[in-house]
Formats: sequence, structure tokens, C-alpha cells
Amino acid sequence: MAGAEGSGAGASTASYGRAVEYRERLPRRWTVITVTVLAAWVAYQGSVLLPEDSTVWFVMLGFSAFLLLVFNAVPISKRVYHRIRLEDGQLRVGRETIAVDSLAADSLREARDQPTDAEFVASLASRSPEELAELRRTSGATPSPRLMGGGWSVPIGMDQIVVETVRGEALQIATHDRPALLDALTRARHI
Repeated sequence: MAGAEGSGAGASTASYGRAVEYRERLPRRWTVITVTVLAAWVAYQGSVLLPEDSTVWFVMLGFSAFLLLVFNAVPISKRVYHRIRLEDGQLRVGRETIAVDSLAADSLREARDQPTDAEFVASLASRSPEELAELRRTSGATPSPRLMGGGWSVPIGMDQIVVETVRGEALQIATHDRPALLDALTRARHI
């Protein structure tokens, strides 16, 4: 984060503008565990059932493939819709691409001060019912930001930032590493 501020250890070596490159790596632990467990299960079933009961083994293989898809549906959708890349002055979230220069500089500064999901929930828990009713009333007047990359909502296990374009459109970006993404965006936007 020091590179974004223009001071600190990484400031002299940090790149700015179109030279900024950022790729968010998605966690793979769950996918590796489920593939390993199901592959071991299929191998064990093969050692027991083959060659006499090959039809039963193929049914088990198909069922295991279905379970693999079910267990990994969320990680697969995160890879398709919420993979973040920043290169050549373009921010790509999933299949959607926008120019970094189209993001409002003020909204990037404000995004640093946005509470994380846990902080937001804690602040809501500390409010009175009257304050919550007032928040509901005022939030109904404000349109909700559009989730970049698509999808209904921010996936489980991901944080979010809300930024605005220079045209005033609010964009919600789901991310695993909020500080690193904000640092890369501010350096790419020359803030």
C-alpha cells in the first residue's frame, strides 16, 4: 500500500499508469480437496468393482462427476464472473472490461474508507430500531450499485468495494484482496 501513497519502501519501484498490472488469484484449496477426495473415491471403487461390475463403476464415475460440479459450482462461478485483472489501463472483472481512467478519482479515495462487510454488520448491530428504519428509508431512494462481472450478489467469502465512473454510475467489485486491488487502481489512475 505504500506504493500508492508515493512513499515507503515500494514507492520508488512501484509502477504507475498503464504499466500497472494486477491479477487477483482466487483460492484453490477447496477445489483441490474435492478433486482429490473424489478421485480417491473413484479409484477405490474401481479397485473394488472393476472389471466385473464395470457398469456400476461407470455409474459411480458419473455420480462423482456430478458431485464434483455441485461442490465446485461457487468456485467455478467466481472464476468466470469475478476474476480480476488490471493491465494496459483496463480493468477486467469476469467478462466485463472498463478503462481505469473512467473511474472517478474521488470514489477510489472514498473506497479506502468504506467499511468491510464485517465492520458494516457490526455497525448495524449497534444501531437502534429507529436508526435502522431511517437507514432503510433513505437507502431505498439510492439505486444499488451494479455488480461488475455479473451475478446476483457478491459471492460468499469475497469482500466488495463500490466505486463510481466519471459518468456517475456506481459499480460494485467483488474481491478477495481489497487493499491490493485499491492500491493497484489508485496507482493505475495516477492518484
